[in-house]
Amino acid sequence: MFAIERDAQLAALRELHQTRSNTLTNLPPGSRSHTRLLAECEDISDEIDHLKRCINIPRSAVAAIPVVLFVLVLALIS
Repeated sequence: MFAIERDAQLAALRELHQTRSNTLTNLPPGSRSHTRLLAECEDISDEIDHLKRCINIPRSAVAAIPVVLFVLVLALIS
């Protein structure tokens, strides 16, 4: 589930970045609008990089970890 949500967020951010970049090319460099939009594009790019670095661990695997630890502790106690 998380991977699907992440992929959807990545797709939306890439589309937004493309739109903002196209707008950015039409603005005169050094203008206030250009500077703000450039900063926004950098923020979007950083968010894309952050989402790319996220590790895709299935929720079922995360839920199984406490159970496995519990079984190991019981085995050690017995």
